[in-house]
Amino acid sequence: MRVGIIGATGLVGRTTLRILEERGFPVSELALFASERSTGERIEFKGEEYEVMTVGENWDLLADIFFCSVDDEVARGLLKGYEGDAWVIDKSKVFRMDPNVPLVVPEVNWNAVGESESRIIANPNCTTIPFVMALDAVRKVERPVRIVVTALQSASGAGKAALEELSLQREYLAADQKMPQDAKEVFPQILEANLIPQIGSFDKAGESSEERKLREESRKILGDAELQIHATCVRVPVEVGHSLAVSCVFEEKVDIKAIGDSLASFSGIVLVPDGELITPREVEGKDEVFCARLRYDPQDERVIHMWLAADNLKKGAALNAIQIAEKLTNP
Repeated sequence: MRVGIIGATGLVGRTTLRILEERGFPVSELALFASERSTGERIEFKGEEYEVMTVGENWDLLADIFFCSVDDEVARGLLKGYEGDAWVIDKSKVFRMDPNVPLVVPEVNWNAVGESESRIIANPNCTTIPFVMALDAVRKVERPVRIVVTALQSASGAGKAALEELSLQREYLAADQKMPQDAKEVFPQILEANLIPQIGSFDKAGESSEERKLREESRKILGDAELQIHATCVRVPVEVGHSLAVSCVFEEKVDIKAIGDSLASFSGIVLVPDGELITPREVEGKDEVFCARLRYDPQDERVIHMWLAADNLKKGAALNAIQIAEKLTNP
């Protein structure tokens, strides 16, 4: 397959290249695109160097499948009204809630691709992906009437500049020096040695855009528009790895062993044995979503709690997109 990567020099773009090579994706030709400031940069793939280009006219003729990893404004300008024949797997939020564009986690709703005429496939938010995988496993046993989730999201979820800012903040705090303005530009507060309970903008009700995305994307992927999801999204001073504390409320007590069996047998999920922990440090570089601390609420056995952790740059972004491409090439 001829493969194109738009946003090849970013964190997710580079991770996409690495995973394509690791998984032996059948790349016959490779076209790399980025902004003008990266034009001419050379990136190695499978022992060969490829020059980064800017996106020009008829860009969609240069590959059969494109991975698009650019910000929302660029993705909108490039893909709005797209009518080309190439598949475009887009990682921005622009098309996720478009009713004509499938929003896909292959283990959960691959059928959405066949039900759509769109050549654009939207890749979900990096927090949504592990959440809906676990929730789909739970729903195979019993549908919760309410889900409460607190998402603890790493700095890399905000991109390369965010990682660089976290590193800079650590240097200044370690040296006990005053933080300069250029170390406080990405996040609304200092992130190092801190937590920020805001990701995205707040609406009039006090809900952040990230919290709204988690709810609405999950409903679309699971095909359940009435699913009650109550989210709080928090940025944490971790480089890579998102974690989620999830509580599922049911009409009546459910069989927790059946829930555990469903999670353990779900493709792409690893159920961690009772008594063992999983943290962002252990999941970095891993493909799977890890589930730990599965338990009844001690005060109400209609409630089951669990802890999820996943590498947001892999399964949360690049790997999910590559799994979509793999199914397109070999349904």
